[in-house]
Amino acid sequence: MARVHVQVPATTANLGAGFDVLGLALALYNEIELSTTERPTIEIEGLGADELPRDDRNLVRRAIARLAAELGREAPVLGVRQVNRIPLERGLGSSAAAIVGGLVGASALLGWNPPEEVLLRVAVEVEGHPDNVVPALRGGVTVSYRAEEAWRYIRLEPPPELRVALAVPEYTVSTERARALLPPEVPRQDALFNVSRSALFVAALASGDLRHLGAAMEDRLHQPYRARLVPGMQGAIEAALRAGAWGAALSGAGPTIVALASDAAPAAAEAMAHALAQEGVRAEAYVLKPDLTGAEVRATDPTN
Repeated sequence: MARVHVQVPATTANLGAGFDVLGLALALYNEIELSTTERPTIEIEGLGADELPRDDRNLVRRAIARLAAELGREAPVLGVRQVNRIPLERGLGSSAAAIVGGLVGASALLGWNPPEEVLLRVAVEVEGHPDNVVPALRGGVTVSYRAEEAWRYIRLEPPPELRVALAVPEYTVSTERARALLPPEVPRQDALFNVSRSALFVAALASGDLRHLGAAMEDRLHQPYRARLVPGMQGAIEAALRAGAWGAALSGAGPTIVALASDAAPAAAEAMAHALAQEGVRAEAYVLKPDLTGAEVRATDPTN
């Protein structure tokens, strides 16, 4: 029985103005182990063990089946074991981690070796958008876009002093529910506002002048509409800035609030959690480093 073990990072997407475009990988990991077996099995440990599906709805299995179809292969019979540490439905890329882990693991286990373009296409098809799956695959900061019917990206190396502060509420928000609140059209001035802010975010990282991240992480396309799902969101963002963070925003579809800082990261995380508590929302504070490698095959055992 052959076996492969994959580690996949959490991610935070949008980072304010970069809606469905910007993403950052975080040093908080899920593990996925795949093995060749005579009958399909799914084991889940850690977060979501009591609620995640263990049938064909499972995201790891769905991603592998979709990749097999894309490559013209038969869907493989595999054993799946997930160890989940990324909070579910909190805006931290738990679904992207499952999808990317399944694709990378199956490719390594079965020797498929698909081009990265194919992995990205399948991952985005299953996930729905690229801002989490791309940093989960490659690590670092990523800027995703579509051109010539293919998903493409540029990866940026995060500044070495960068730390990511998080306030993770105890309740969940589904991406579908958060997207349903967004209007089909936005005023031109709001679109221009976000174009300037997302360009400023990339320029701040590329230049190393991180003082601009406060303005760069402002948003008018999604956060104002999603605020009703996250009581205390704006107060938490302002608390992070007062505590010394460079910038702060809603993480993905929420409800997690993310702040970018250096030495002030612990204070920012606690300040955000306290601000949410003032609104009756219990939240856990995290301080994480960026992940620089993305999904990684940590071990293989072709003979076990």
